[in-house]
Amino acid sequence: MKEIILIIGFGFLSIKIQAQELISKWSFDQLKNPLVIENTTNKTDQLLGFYDSVSGIKGNAIWLDGYTSYIKRDKFGQNLPNNFTITAWVMLEAYPWFRCPVFDLRINEKEGVFLSIKRDGTLTAGFGQPINWVEIDGPRLPLKEWVMVSLVVNQSGLSTLYLNDKKIKEIEDSPVLRRTFNNKLTIGRNAILEEWWDYQYTVTDKYSFLDGMIDEVYLYGNSLSTKQIKKLYENQLPLPNVILPPRILPSGPPGIGEFGANYTRLNYTKQWDRLWRVGDYPDVLVRFSENNCRLVFWRGTSFVPCWVTENGIWYTNEWAETWGPDVTSSAEPLMDREARFSHVRIIENSPARTVVHWRYGLVDADYNFVAKDIDGRGEWADEYYIIYPDGIGIRKIDLYYSNPLRKHDWEESIVLLSPGQHPNDVINDPEIILANMDGETHQYSWKNNLPIEMKKPKKANIHVVNLKSKYKPFYILSPEPFESAEGKYESPFFRSYSAALGENYHPDSVPSIYGWWNHWPVTQLPGDGRWVETNDRASHFNLTTFTQWKDYYMDERVKSRIMLHGMTQNKPKELVPLAKSWLNPPKMELYNNNKVFYETAERAYVVNELKNGILKGKLLANPNQPAWKPAIILNDVRIANPKVSINNQILVPDKDYQYGVVQELDQWKTIIWIDAIFDENIDFSIQ
Repeated sequence: MKEIILIIGFGFLSIKIQAQELISKWSFDQLKNPLVIENTTNKTDQLLGFYDSVSGIKGNAIWLDGYTSYIKRDKFGQNLPNNFTITAWVMLEAYPWFRCPVFDLRINEKEGVFLSIKRDGTLTAGFGQPINWVEIDGPRLPLKEWVMVSLVVNQSGLSTLYLNDKKIKEIEDSPVLRRTFNNKLTIGRNAILEEWWDYQYTVTDKYSFLDGMIDEVYLYGNSLSTKQIKKLYENQLPLPNVILPPRILPSGPPGIGEFGANYTRLNYTKQWDRLWRVGDYPDVLVRFSENNCRLVFWRGTSFVPCWVTENGIWYTNEWAETWGPDVTSSAEPLMDREARFSHVRIIENSPARTVVHWRYGLVDADYNFVAKDIDGRGEWADEYYIIYPDGIGIRKIDLYYSNPLRKHDWEESIVLLSPGQHPNDVINDPEIILANMDGETHQYSWKNNLPIEMKKPKKANIHVVNLKSKYKPFYILSPEPFESAEGKYESPFFRSYSAALGENYHPDSVPSIYGWWNHWPVTQLPGDGRWVETNDRASHFNLTTFTQWKDYYMDERVKSRIMLHGMTQNKPKELVPLAKSWLNPPKMELYNNNKVFYETAERAYVVNELKNGILKGKLLANPNQPAWKPAIILNDVRIANPKVSINNQILVPDKDYQYGVVQELDQWKTIIWIDAIFDENIDFSIQ
């Protein structure tokens, strides 16, 4: 047992921490998986969950994963004396989801003792009994560096909280602990189930886990003096530098890749990745050959599809969502943190286009299906992402609803952030630009009296997010009037998220003008509305919400909506020709009695029967009806090497056009995508 000797005053008076005063010591140098040896008694304690043994403040430390790992002794077997001291070295990678003890020896919420860290990083301690319980709060702990935290209890005098060698807070008239004998002891997790409140959802009967390293946990049977605490701290100097790999939302290998969708495994951190019982291909990544943007379907977002800009900024157009008295918080795929009811698959993949299918259940924060029909089944959604090589495609949402009168949210503009990022790092002011089919635009700034309803310009249907990137996410909607369960509208309805929340929007802890939350992505704990207090975790912020537009289709079981979306370098008004080509495409006339129709939900001309093995015709394009990189689908046709010509000029494959041959259950189909924009009549042939 080590002695700590201090030289004070003018002489050589030594202050000793006697061996018998050290009740328990966990150095974490000796592990017998899954056990850790407590060094004073050589007893073993349970080391549970996923953990790592790493270099620590002295010898080895334990790296706790923040989700599963902690140290436990079911019966501590000691009754603490009236005076005692708890010290520990911790290195936090992120602050706890809720209050998380470093050392917890309680039998209920307010009986026993704990030394803990709050969700905002504040050091805190509590001790006493139900009729006389006290708590002491200290400063916010730093991230990614070693600190020593200490609680000194003197039940006949002052009790003190220390950070490193500095006295932080002290109280008089310390309460007496009634008993600690045979209490459950935990290190790195609360000993008892607790409840926390987050904005609009109460988390009940949950544990909170420490995300970081812990080392040299000591429990003394006396009240150490300030000089003794100082000596304990100085004994470990110089402190080791902590170099941790950054936590970055994964979007695949860097650089431009061949266009198409790929099954892959997108890893985040070692601690988070090993929570998942998956193989090498759980995720889907769509890459593009013309730019470094990508479309990501990742477990960490519950497979919510996210556009990622060329410089790594994440964005999504949300999903189908509902709420109501039968719902705990809200019902949406965001609540499906383990992806129990969310799945992604590639159903078509060729050089001409890729089609990715995302299916999810609308479950609430407790994994319950809501809005159940007479058959007891809840609501589900199928989303299809039909993407062409230029990074533009169709999002088709099929919502299998239970009640035609039930309201749903179909679109919110959401930006995702990696740990360490702030909204100001990724978005410009003005944040949103809306445009209409006449090319009129209006800029919306979150800094300048943002209105709730975004009504300018009239009949706006083009939406661009002004990220700090070369390529910006956009979407285009039908500008037509409509009536639905959500209301009656003359054109698409846009609403700003922050203004809609009103007075509840800016709690003091949120360092942002946006709706900034970290209950999604990545997190595995239930919750909806956990405001960001510091940017230590992956997070997201909301711009617009409850966007509404005309149904594409509806019957007694399903209603569908579509949008044209993707990434663009064009200014908002420059997207009007693209919108015209999709919403009012030029007529295509075919020869040889071939028939064709335009399918808005695929952004393509469709030919169901090709006669004579050749397709010839005219595309009657004009400035009001342009053809923006048109696609042609030839059903029941398999063409190995199609030859495409425009105005009698033969196009070069892989340069001027792309083609794909796709096998379905009972037929083949050939897809031609032409990489050109036409605003005048053209003759074409495919043979």
